Amino acid sequence: MGNLVLDVAEKFGCTRIYTSGAAVSLTHHTFKPRVWAVTSSEQLNNELQRYENTVLMGDVEGRNEQGSITGLNGLLLGLAMHRGFEAVCVMGEIPDYLSGAPFPYPRASRSVLDFFTSRLELEIDTTSLDAMTSQIETLIESIHDRLPPEIKERIEQRKSMVAQPKKESISEEDEKWLKEHIDELFKAGGKGEEKPS
Repeated sequence: MGNLVLDVAEKFGCTRIYTSGAAVSLTHHTFKPRVWAVTSSEQLNNELQRYENTVLMGDVEGRNEQGSITGLNGLLLGLAMHRGFEAVCVMGEIPDYLSGAPFPYPRASRSVLDFFTSRLELEIDTTSLDAMTSQIETLIESIHDRLPPEIKERIEQRKSMVAQPKKESISEEDEKWLKEHIDELFKAGGKGEEKPS
């Protein structure tokens, strides 16, 4: 399937392939999502680093130049390189504690779209996306307010992580609890089940 996509690109004379997706990160939902980038060459790396709010995946703190891009996004990068295309994957940053939420995270989409509009010199009407972002932010804040205090405190610590030498993530136990209860937390008006002590 990936080769069929590249066959079409080749037919239309494309020389560079872009893919996009999400990057789950130890960030906070009030931060502007960064755009993580992976490319097929050092030249492209240097080119992409010039764009505001864009970081190379290997440069993201704590990753130690490790990571993977799953699905067609990752496969297309490898196939494109093999077939002589330049290849770029850009991923909008999503807080890890929202990665299993039953709704989209349009702030990350907006960051990726901002990258593309700048990179490709496009003008796009983002009115609908901005309205969705506002609605989702209101929902996230209402859920955040109902989280058990110990989980909420760990999430809030992320706001000052930039100044901290060591980054702490939510414990596996707290992450498991969030994933098990995320549906009920996101039901309108639902208070969710209290996390046991």
